[in-house]
Amino acid sequence: MKNTPVEKNYFALFLIGRNSGKISQQQLADQLLTDKVSMVRMLDCLEELELIERTVNPEDRRQHLLVVTPKAQPWLGEIEKALRETDEIFLSFIAAEHRETFRLQLRELCASVIDLPAEEVELFYNRIKD
Repeated sequence: MKNTPVEKNYFALFLIGRNSGKISQQQLADQLLTDKVSMVRMLDCLEELELIERTVNPEDRRQHLLVVTPKAQPWLGEIEKALRETDEIFLSFIAAEHRETFRLQLRELCASVIDLPAEEVELFYNRIKD
């Protein structure tokens, strides 16, 4: 990933790329479990690098849809490859016979929390920290 123009926010760019033109800022924030301020900073950074554009949703002018630019396209495959390699490294610490069970449980967990607003998750996290 050293050669990519992205210093951080790889996963956000990957998700935007998979859903280019179909994902709003709020939907991305919910998927990343992040607050609005952090989301705006992240998107500003990606936009500054000319990797994404915000477009007004023609069906709801209050909403912005996120689109990857042609400049970002070549990097999406590299990011996906790095994410897969990272997953494999992580999974290598789990015994082979338990990996599929772990994946299933992780999918169930993600499906259970996907609809939680990011603010609620953050507040819960903050309560744990204190």
